[in-house]
Amino acid sequence: MAKFFIAPSAEIFAQSTGMSLGQFFSIEAGQADGLRHFDHHRPEHRANPAPCADGRIPAVGDDEMIVITHMDADTFVGLLRLSGRPLPEVDFSLMEKVDLNGSSVIEDLFNPTLLYMVGVGEVARGLKFPRPSTDGSVEVTGLVEQLLDQSSFSLLVMGISAQTKSEAAYERCQRDRIGNPPRVGLWVVGPDDAFDPSRPYRDGFEVVVVYRSHYESVSIYCSPSSEWAFGGQEVGGIQFAGHPKACGSPRGLAFTEGQAGEVFDAVAKAMGIKHVYHPLKFN
Repeated sequence: MAKFFIAPSAEIFAQSTGMSLGQFFSIEAGQADGLRHFDHHRPEHRANPAPCADGRIPAVGDDEMIVITHMDADTFVGLLRLSGRPLPEVDFSLMEKVDLNGSSVIEDLFNPTLLYMVGVGEVARGLKFPRPSTDGSVEVTGLVEQLLDQSSFSLLVMGISAQTKSEAAYERCQRDRIGNPPRVGLWVVGPDDAFDPSRPYRDGFEVVVVYRSHYESVSIYCSPSSEWAFGGQEVGGIQFAGHPKACGSPRGLAFTEGQAGEVFDAVAKAMGIKHVYHPLKFN
């Protein structure tokens, strides 16, 4: 079995290990050469297919090292390709579309491709995949092996269960919202909440602010159909990095729910809405 690592990027992994980029493989870790590294999120790589749909990804030997930055269904199918494992019988073009735009592009909450994606996320959360270290890497070979050993059927079953829980979390974890119909909302989620940040788009939300209490992090998600984007900007005193429409607070720093409320208010202000966050309003 190859060895798997989570790192902030392929470059940081190389720097921290003294290796060259040609000595390991990476999936969605910021590098893309079509040979060893496969990414489609950085602006310069957005013409590339998502790993789930990238037939160029080779099956590699047992002595290789593979770097990822996170674990979701797109990354997972890329790892299946690298591992030479059978691929699930799902729609990879649709999976790519969901990965780029969120699940609201699928009307059916129980579409098999979406269920598979949700199942991967549910199992990954249960295995407690770590966040990347800010300046190095964490080996996750054992966790990846457990996920690779899951059958497509078991992941679909997990997806059905998680979708049901997700609908409950969508209601339970909401802390505040603005607009009628709603335009921006704040959700506070814990490690056991299977909350899909793109779910609110179905109900008209343009911007979704999420505070993850277990990571003490703040994220901002913007509907692909909206005009809003906050990646690369300072919002509520926090510098957000990542995709313009799906960005997060700096890794390695802890933030409070109150600070997430300040971000929520700042987003509302940017949208031309005056608001003061009321904690626990929707508990």
